[in-house]
Amino acid sequence: MSIAWFGGVEREPSDHCSPTKGAPDGPTTPYTPRLDRTEEAIVVLFCLVDDAYRILNPRGERYASLKRLSDSEVLALALFQQLRGVESEQSFLREAERFFSHLFPGVVGLWPSSLNRRLRKLRRFLEPLRRAVLPDLVGDPETLIVDSTLLSVLHPRQVGQSEGFEGAAWVRWGSFSVYGVKLHLLCATNSVPVSYELTPANAAEVRLTEELLAEAGLGEEVGRRLLGDLAYRSGELEDALAECGVALVTERWRQHGERQRIEICFSSLKRVFGLSETLAKTLVGLATRIAAKMAAYTYGFYVNRLLGRPQGRIKELWA
Repeated sequence: MSIAWFGGVEREPSDHCSPTKGAPDGPTTPYTPRLDRTEEAIVVLFCLVDDAYRILNPRGERYASLKRLSDSEVLALALFQQLRGVESEQSFLREAERFFSHLFPGVVGLWPSSLNRRLRKLRRFLEPLRRAVLPDLVGDPETLIVDSTLLSVLHPRQVGQSEGFEGAAWVRWGSFSVYGVKLHLLCATNSVPVSYELTPANAAEVRLTEELLAEAGLGEEVGRRLLGDLAYRSGELEDALAECGVALVTERWRQHGERQRIEICFSSLKRVFGLSETLAKTLVGLATRIAAKMAAYTYGFYVNRLLGRPQGRIKELWA
């Protein structure tokens, strides 16, 4: 793990600000043990992001001296915002300036639009950053789980008053009609997302399954099971997956409760990370926020593992 740079101040990952070391880069902050643990997690998160970003984009820091925040800081702040569960950039920057400006001096007086603009330029690195830590979290799994969830992007009354939302569509859900998108997810049995796709809400699940498996980039030497619900029951899909050495299992009695892991994943993404309550107004904004949430969720698992904490208990470390 590399040395962390926050605002041009060189620190080892273990040399973060604490009640005894003070906060030389910013105003004095009232410390509590909980805040100190959060700072430790932030330093670990930044070092992980910085290490991965330097490999993904070696020339990314060419003009770092001209930037208020480095690219690694912007990406780390984007993940930190999602881990904090704060959807509004304005509210997040207010908190960051008050409690963490000694770690990120560039947030002082930063406009939300500036952070949003920088993140949109860097959004293509969010998924590669997430994939950089996936091998350490899931390895080469034998059992995978696939499912999808609907995300409403506009209230039905708003659709008639606007041009709609590019990339969204109407779909019947029970006795309701939903206007939005669908998140298709492939995850491991430890609830860590492996790959995902965003489509209009009326896209069929079976059409995305092979694409999700292809994006996962898994080896071919391991025989695998793919668990899904009845929406994935298709003879054509079963035959196509069998040719790739993947056995599709849609019968609940053969799944032994393992498919609940993806439901836990969706529940955490919605309850902790606000997956279904984004403030995005465009398709690009929505895709950027979802990519940030998925990356933050994955890094939350990884940071917990590095700090010797229960892997799935994410919220209490960052709230």
